[in-house]
Amino acid sequence: MSAKLIRFVGNYDVNAEGKFMFEILAQLKDFGVGRMLTKSEWSKKWPDQPSYLIIKAVEPEMDRWLSRGKLWADWTYRGKNLGTYMFEHDLNRSDWRLVHKHEEAKFSKCDSPMKRVPFPDTFPLPPLQVHMSRTAAERRGSKSAVPTRAPLQLCIDPELQMVRHMFKQVAPAKQSASIYDEVDKKALLDLYGKELPTKVEAWSVGPAELSKARFPAIDERLAHMKTF
Repeated sequence: MSAKLIRFVGNYDVNAEGKFMFEILAQLKDFGVGRMLTKSEWSKKWPDQPSYLIIKAVEPEMDRWLSRGKLWADWTYRGKNLGTYMFEHDLNRSDWRLVHKHEEAKFSKCDSPMKRVPFPDTFPLPPLQVHMSRTAAERRGSKSAVPTRAPLQLCIDPELQMVRHMFKQVAPAKQSASIYDEVDKKALLDLYGKELPTKVEAWSVGPAELSKARFPAIDERLAHMKTF
């Protein structure tokens, strides 16, 4: 007897292992001022580099369920104190948890905080561009050297803007025809921690229907099923 097909509805939120921020603060004295909170996402990515907030001030919107608002907190990210930040968005992700007072000292201890991330200050120009520049220079009779590299301007992911000061640009130890051979791959991957980001499919518009089979072996079994 063949196994019953499993019908998948929606996407599982891998970071939904806690509570909303204001779901926690609304149950604490003075809305949790002085308390330590963290996200399970941070603990998963960098278990040896604690990230947490120390609540300084809270301004709830006073909605019916006390589920929205903004707050100010001292933010420690991967063992580095970033100072006081205002948080207003992404507080309604059920990923926050309260660090109990008797656990705060142990949780905040960090022997190896985040280190500076090196980036090359220049990058190699594409070979075709260099070839065309040399050809044009020869036609003009120019004897000046054709540049083979250009200054590199970093474009930082918005999620990493708070640690922009941790990125430093230095002359590459070795020059190559590809910038991917010049960067520190280990340092770049460490920005994402032990869990690389995954793509989450957006909700589609229209009636719900079974997803297209990803394995040819079950195409025939799905052919007779209709939209529900």
